[in-house]
Amino acid sequence: MKTFMTTDLYLAAYLKAKGLKLIDKKRGDNKISFIFEDRQDRENLIREFFNDGMIGIAAFKNAIQDLKTVIYNW
Repeated sequence: MKTFMTTDLYLAAYLKAKGLKLIDKKRGDNKISFIFEDRQDRENLIREFFNDGMIGIAAFKNAIQDLKTVIYNW
């Protein structure tokens, strides 16, 4: 299984809200890395994120809350 890892909370939230599956986290050097199961469209989703991609605010807010929970409780 291929994975994708990022330390960017907001990118991680965008990817999660777009349906990428969070499979793990990794702590290191005062940062948390979020590890996702990779998909073929992941590069396009990252491009969307950095070019003002649209997403529902509720989905984005919920993804941020979920990731913060992962940081503190997983």
